Amino acid sequence: MKKNVIVSLADKNYFDLLNELIDSIQSFAKSKDIAICILDAGLTEQQRKILSSKVDEIKSAKWDI
Repeated sequence: MKKNVIVSLADKNYFDLLNELIDSIQSFAKSKDIAICILDAGLTEQQRKILSSKVDEIKSAKWDI
């Protein structure tokens, strides 16, 4: 289990920015020790599929945003 976690939230309109953020984080060697978790506030299935290979976990946001 990784000791540190970065959590971010996005919907389909902010997918590109979220994807860039993840790529930026993973460009650093120290990112191997950091878990990346995403709260899905309305991503498409295709977007979730793209992110699933890059992050540790994706969970649906369970509140009314």
